[in-house]
Amino acid sequence: MKVTHQLEKMEPMVLDLVKDVEGNDWHKAPEGKWSVAQIVGHLSIGLGLVAGAFEKRAAKKGMERRATPEQSLLRHMVLGQGELPTGAAAPVSSVPKDKPVPEEVMADYRMGIERLRRMTDEWPDERQAEVFVEHPLFGDFNLPEWVRFHFLHSKHHGAQIEERLQWVRENQ
Repeated sequence: MKVTHQLEKMEPMVLDLVKDVEGNDWHKAPEGKWSVAQIVGHLSIGLGLVAGAFEKRAAKKGMERRATPEQSLLRHMVLGQGELPTGAAAPVSSVPKDKPVPEEVMADYRMGIERLRRMTDEWPDERQAEVFVEHPLFGDFNLPEWVRFHFLHSKHHGAQIEERLQWVRENQ
């Protein structure tokens, strides 16, 4: 059940895209859209929330997955097909600040990945499969499912970062 290959790809998938972003370009965006700093901030918030929830539940036993039949179907479709639905609003808990500090959100993103990596390295496979944390749209995910989700989420927002940087270049 090791998902370390997905964790290893996440940092370059996002942070390699922003390595040359400078100054105020981090905070430029079309009206109603998130800036590059906000996108990385959103990703880092989500990673931190999930890692923290799993850390709190590390010793919890006897958990059962909570999900409606619709959530279960959607979870299998998303994790299996590897595509996130578009147009869903971010949960309020993962909405970034208006002008996040780029160095902080990049560090938080790396730290979130590392916290999940540590759990996937240290927890036995059966433990990873039996501890659940709720996703607001998909119901409960276990640890490998959350890693898969964050991989897909980073890929999804990586494409948005590329679009945003193209917009910045075109609107200099």
